[in-house]
Amino acid sequence: MIIAISTAIPLLIAGVIMVWTAYRAYRRALPMNFWTGIRTTMTLRSEDAWSHGHAAAAIPIAIGGFGLIAAAATAVFVGEDYAIGAAAVGCAWIAIWLVIGSVVAGKAARQAENSPSD
Repeated sequence: MIIAISTAIPLLIAGVIMVWTAYRAYRRALPMNFWTGIRTTMTLRSEDAWSHGHAAAAIPIAIGGFGLIAAAATAVFVGEDYAIGAAAVGCAWIAIWLVIGSVVAGKAARQAENSPSD
């Protein structure tokens, strides 16, 4: 059970951080910073591009975060033999959704940069 729990705890923490980040991004309350966020050439062009890009990517980021939380629960319930497999699936899940979120963020940031200012 030690392996299952020690596998689940980091997954759970990472999942909660991802969901929290997605929530802040959706509300456009995630400022440009050095710690968290999608850093592409498009999202880093301006505060407006950052805000629009992250708001657009909030849903894919949240889906990835909830997947990590589910992987944490799965790691505990499947036990020692399959905990590492559950973690691997969770890591693949978040990687896929972060790539999707990055693409969505880049497109939204590009649109924000190309749209006329009010």
